[in-house]
Amino acid sequence: MTEDAGQARVCEYRRCGAPLPPAVGRGSRARFCQDGKTWGRRSLSCRDAEAVLSDAESLRESDTELDDTAVTALAGQVDRVLEPARGLVETLTTLRHQLEATTAAALAERDAAVAEADEHRLQRGRADAEAAQARDTAETAVAAAASAEQEKAAALRERDEERAARRAAVQEQQRVEGQLAAVRDELARVADRADATAALAGERAAVIATVTAELAAARTALDEERGRGQAAAARAQAAETRADAVQDRFDAARADHARAVADREAALDRARADAERRQAGFDQRLAELQAAHEQTVRSMHETTTNLGAELRAALGRADAAERELGGVLTALRETSELPETLKQLLDRRPEEH
Repeated sequence: MTEDAGQARVCEYRRCGAPLPPAVGRGSRARFCQDGKTWGRRSLSCRDAEAVLSDAESLRESDTELDDTAVTALAGQVDRVLEPARGLVETLTTLRHQLEATTAAALAERDAAVAEADEHRLQRGRADAEAAQARDTAETAVAAAASAEQEKAAALRERDEERAARRAAVQEQQRVEGQLAAVRDELARVADRADATAALAGERAAVIATVTAELAAARTALDEERGRGQAAAARAQAAETRADAVQDRFDAARADHARAVADREAALDRARADAERRQAGFDQRLAELQAAHEQTVRSMHETTTNLGAELRAALGRADAAERELGGVLTALRETSELPETLKQLLDRRPEEH
């Protein structure tokens, strides 16, 4: 292709078409780009790329049976080489999906087991808290019972003291009454002697006055003792009343203590039974998870073993196909009727591979 000097010139590579610098002088004119531009994976210049396209067109336009058969055989060999690779990719994809599903299931079971263990620990902590509360209630009831026992003992001591005081007052009253009776007897005897002995009236009058004074003093003392005895009896009665009230509180505290102890034992029994039941369930669940994990590991091991066998077989088939393709390429290179351009392409193919 030639151009006049007044016309703009472009690169003759059909996929480039970049403008060329104007020609200087009468020498040969460049038909392709000279700026170092490259094309394709082989970094072909515009001249080389146009030559390759021209050769490819000449191959497509050729009607020789040898070229068509070689190209068809080459395509078949390439398909046979790629077929094991496709099977290997499909096998690896299937294995990856199986591993992902198995891993997801194992992780879900692990999360469920962890959540169940946390719930078990939470419920066990609640049972321990209830048992501790029951123990505190029982200890409070025991302290109340001990305090009531002390109050009862104090009330009983006070009652005994009041009774002793009342007995002492009664004894003192009896003694005073005995003295009063003796004075009365003496007064009767004095009166008899006064009637019999008139001469001794003055002396007897003095004696009677003395005895009368003593009798009045004795009566006053007796009245005082009676008052003290009544007060002691009242205090003793109040002490008995307080002792009865303390006894009632002690009985109530003892009943509360018995109920608290019974409630504590029942709570402990329930907590112990619940803990044992949950522990048994947790152990069973753990055993099931361990068995499932072992089964998963065995399945993954078997799958990995089968994949290794399939991979080795696929690699063997790929090596055999590659050797067969190498033999075909060698036979094609040695064919004298094969176009030189196709031979160059076949020579470059191993380097690209």
